[in-house]
Amino acid sequence: MRSIALLILPLMLCAQHDQAPAPGQNPAIKNPAAIAAGAQLYITSCGGCHGPDGIGGRGPNLVRQLQSHQLKDDELFGAIRNGVAGTDMPPTRLSDDDTWKLTAYLRAVTGPAADSKVYGDPGAGEKLYWSPKAGCSECHAILGKGSRMGPDLSNIGGSRPLANIRAAITPPKNDPSRNAALAGKEGVTVTMKNGTVLKGIARNRGNYSLQLVDEKGALHLISMAGVKSLAVLDHSLMPEDYDTRFTPDELTNLLAYLARQTVRQTPAGGK
Repeated sequence: MRSIALLILPLMLCAQHDQAPAPGQNPAIKNPAAIAAGAQLYITSCGGCHGPDGIGGRGPNLVRQLQSHQLKDDELFGAIRNGVAGTDMPPTRLSDDDTWKLTAYLRAVTGPAADSKVYGDPGAGEKLYWSPKAGCSECHAILGKGSRMGPDLSNIGGSRPLANIRAAITPPKNDPSRNAALAGKEGVTVTMKNGTVLKGIARNRGNYSLQLVDEKGALHLISMAGVKSLAVLDHSLMPEDYDTRFTPDELTNLLAYLARQTVRQTPAGGK
């Protein structure tokens, strides 16, 4: 599954942004052919350290870093060309043209999924999302439908890069940061002194009180004085077998559906 995924992401991204570049913008930026070429350059030049889809390996997670540090195109080009002082990031030996293609790919991979023309069948992905096989709606809601126990996905495509969405569904097994976002949102089982057992996601867990969103999306305000025992999971409630539960086509279709989930207005004639 992992080797197939290496092929899926560049194919998805090479179809991104076919509009003309903005004035003063390098022609490679948003150019599908340049992005496709940059994807291949990334695999051979960068993937060994930063992971095949930019979400980390020996080197840092580029998708997360470039989201939190909004570099301009020329600044990103400069970081690739000159390396980053004080880190293991070396200067590149690529030509200017190839460096811009790599810049275009990294700009594409860190942009919102809703801005991409993602391969796959969104209709088939929608059916899979709401099916018992995936079980996504048991934790997540889209536009008010589904459970509110997990994060709302109504704007997942408008706020998250495609690589991040895929990594959330099929995270690398050796990723030390896979549960880093759990802080204060752990899966818990609470046994009350009166015998009531509650399961769900913790919110604002402290020494004296706990807010818990259960499997039906109901919010429980709990005083720790009434708690007999509290079991806290050290991992996400997200299923860890999606890489084998889904076929490659099913995963691609699910990503296509999630990429369309945005609360932004889309232009007439858009997706």
